[in-house]
Amino acid sequence: MTRIIRTLTAAAIVATAPFVAIAGPAADAAEAFFDRYRAQDVPAMIELFSPEGTVEYIPFGFSGPVEEVGPGSWGVLIDAFPDLSNEVHSITEDAAGTRAFVDVNISGTQAKDTFGIVNRGRAYDLRHMFVIEVDAAGGITHVTAFWDNADWYRQLGRTQID
Repeated sequence: MTRIIRTLTAAAIVATAPFVAIAGPAADAAEAFFDRYRAQDVPAMIELFSPEGTVEYIPFGFSGPVEEVGPGSWGVLIDAFPDLSNEVHSITEDAAGTRAFVDVNISGTQAKDTFGIVNRGRAYDLRHMFVIEVDAAGGITHVTAFWDNADWYRQLGRTQID
């Protein structure tokens, strides 16, 4: 059921705006964000945001200013998954160039307990959908991320959800 909801939610977002194949401000910001994420450079990721930038990680229930949510999510993930990486499949931008939709796999091998998941040294590879919004200057104003949290738990061996 979670997988169906995730797919329908991502499809609904994608279906609501006209898209262009060329890169613009939002696509450029998205590409830079994932390049810096792949380099595991959290301060550089945060630098891409406007001063009022926010992050919302739907499956975790995290939402707030990038200065809080960024280190609390990206930093913690990088610490627990030292080989954390991402593979961007596509970046699609709306016609206004203010919103990018990113289809990306994030993967890594667990080295520490984190987010209620006991370390079993297992790896995960999980598809995500990110919506990245930018202001007129190209600064990221908001990031929303979706993924199948139940599948993430399953891949890492967590069988009980509190």
